[in-house]
Amino acid sequence: MLNYLSKLQKAVIILQEKLSISIFSQTFSEERPVLTIEFVNGLILYIRYNDFDEYSYQLNFSNRKFDRIRYDNYDQQWKVNTAPHHLHRRGEKDAVESPMKGDPNSDMLELVKIIKPFLS
Repeated sequence: MLNYLSKLQKAVIILQEKLSISIFSQTFSEERPVLTIEFVNGLILYIRYNDFDEYSYQLNFSNRKFDRIRYDNYDQQWKVNTAPHHLHRRGEKDAVESPMKGDPNSDMLELVKIIKPFLS
């Protein structure tokens, strides 16, 4: 099983490979720990893993409330078939089923498909 740093490193490799032309900057904060990727068009992606197999991927479109897409498994309150994995769609607080599972190898490829249309 990969620890959170290994997962973040794998995520960076995949995202750099697939989206490098659109990435403006990336930073890593050990305090939280979170990887922040800023895209040239202003979108911001936050990726977070921990050693309890929890994760979150959040794409922010603006600073407005719920103007984001968020995939995570941090809480159990959402009654979806993929629980604890769930998706908060843009503009919504409630959660729906998610294709993500916390594995950067598959999740980052899925995330690239989701992000690409917003980068053009």
